[in-house]
Amino acid sequence: MTSNQQPGAHTIRQSGARAIFLSIIFWVCFLCLLFGSGIFIVKSFPASWERFVYGISGTLSALMATWLLLKIDKKTFAEINLVWQNSSLMKFIKGVILGSFIFGVLLSVLLLFADIEIQNSSQGMSLSAAAAYLSIIPLALAEEIAFRAFPFIKLERAFGLRITQWIVAIVFAAYHVVIGWDLLAAFLGPGIWAFVFGLSARWSGGIAMPTGIHVALNVWQPLVGMSPGTYTSVWILKNNQAISPGQISKADLTGIVLQAIILIAAILLTEYYIKKRTRYIEN
Repeated sequence: MTSNQQPGAHTIRQSGARAIFLSIIFWVCFLCLLFGSGIFIVKSFPASWERFVYGISGTLSALMATWLLLKIDKKTFAEINLVWQNSSLMKFIKGVILGSFIFGVLLSVLLLFADIEIQNSSQGMSLSAAAAYLSIIPLALAEEIAFRAFPFIKLERAFGLRITQWIVAIVFAAYHVVIGWDLLAAFLGPGIWAFVFGLSARWSGGIAMPTGIHVALNVWQPLVGMSPGTYTSVWILKNNQAISPGQISKADLTGIVLQAIILIAAILLTEYYIKKRTRYIEN
């Protein structure tokens, strides 16, 4: 390595270290604000309002952490694409459509190959139960601000999209473990979908589209009974097979295979985007 190369390499190392440091500080601030609001604000509201308040306080926590780190980094919200634009609503709607399409494909595969049938739920859907689904919007927005805005852009500028996707996916899964998810479920669920959210954020130039995808997935899962207990389900998925204790069902195996396919597809699409972007810059 020549003397002319060394300063560049040193600058890159400094940029990478600074990006990691600021991202860690950001996530620590976000978690402190999130848990602080959960202790002092969320619990003071009735249970029926808890998820709404948690989503709103989570969004405000993510915005406050972003504002603080932008001050430290001497940047603006516009520089990380975290501003409302005329195209933001349309990108969000496109995200909802795309997320619904992806979920529809996954559900169709499950119904075809996993010996599962879909049935009407006995719960029924009241107006208040339907309104509860609106809480998914601020909940998804909070996570997209926290993981696909400031830290994502800082890391990408330092390490590139490929490495950033892996870093943020691992942290995103770990975050879900911290808030109470099972370790395997966190890495097979949010950890994999983080690649989809990250790619859509980079491709669309902001968090509107990944927020739409995120909302669609989080709405459809409880609607068909795939995440019961939080929201009222309109339908339920019923396994046609009798499963003995300790046996992995065909539905579980199919679900794992589908998650693996999503991961592989997202990684390949990320590589395709990187190569396409590189050719565009070179030309």
